[in-house]
Amino acid sequence: MQKIRFIRALGVRDTHLYTKRRYQLEPNSLGVPDSIFEQPMTLIPLSEINVWLNALEQHTNNPDIILDSTQSINPNQFGSLSRWMMSSVDLASTIRRVNYGLNVLQSGAFLSGSQSGNIIKWTYHNPFIEPHCKVHDGVRLAVFLTKVLREYVGDSFSPMRIMLPGIRQNREKYTQFFGCDVEWNHTNTEVWFHSDLRLTTRLTKTQDQRRLSLNFADLDDLFNMPEPEDEIKTIYEIVNYSCHYGLPTVERASSLLGMSNQQFQRRLHSLGMSFTQVSAYVLSNAAVALMAKAVPIEEIARRLGYHSLASFNRMFKKQRGVTPQQFLQRFYVP
Repeated sequence: MQKIRFIRALGVRDTHLYTKRRYQLEPNSLGVPDSIFEQPMTLIPLSEINVWLNALEQHTNNPDIILDSTQSINPNQFGSLSRWMMSSVDLASTIRRVNYGLNVLQSGAFLSGSQSGNIIKWTYHNPFIEPHCKVHDGVRLAVFLTKVLREYVGDSFSPMRIMLPGIRQNREKYTQFFGCDVEWNHTNTEVWFHSDLRLTTRLTKTQDQRRLSLNFADLDDLFNMPEPEDEIKTIYEIVNYSCHYGLPTVERASSLLGMSNQQFQRRLHSLGMSFTQVSAYVLSNAAVALMAKAVPIEEIARRLGYHSLASFNRMFKKQRGVTPQQFLQRFYVP
């Protein structure tokens, strides 16, 4: 279970939406439910991202789909998280914040910067992406890091060199986008640039001096990335994710965890839990989150996979001690 890692939908949503629109694909045709991308902070198991990356290339017959879909990426698209990362007084502070911020967006991946002479090497490594998918993941991060640099020193900036895992036939396309040599078949993704770029005299970006404000829901989202050793939180998030396929089932959750049904249920028992208890807890929390967004109770029950409103009401009352309507009246109705 310690091999389970997650990425937020926010990190890949634009590529998903671009691909569906550009290639006019059928709903849910890219290996994962489209509903995942309705909430940008949804945690997606990386095993599902591997499925998704394979489906992208297969359904579009375009090995360069990640480059095509991310060229319009904007480092400011991540809401309050972007405002925090991109409001630093200089590029050096931004690099540190982006490195820290990756842990909020994705677990199991590493971003670091090192200096060799006058060259700074911004390095990305993710051991939980399957080998044949690493080129897609590497291109995604290389484009993002290059865009961050261009935010500070101008759109005409080109890195000194780009290192990418895997290989692509249309290499000229990548050279044109990055504006520099691109080397392939590397273990990690690297973006090289001159250390002088950190100097204040090189900056072209106007700093955003607005105060950063987060509501409580934002804080909930930012803090919910499970630590690898936290089995209970990992199970919770796996079951929560499985809701996008309908009512949670032992079969779906155990498959996402890479375990047999029997192994999963034995592990739950050793932790003093049952699958019924975990799924009811997850569903009641999801219901409360939707209530806070003024989604009607009948619609909440439908979204969570209940065919009967009475069944949903029974589950909710057992978890919260009141019916959904009573909960609304007590906490959300003025």
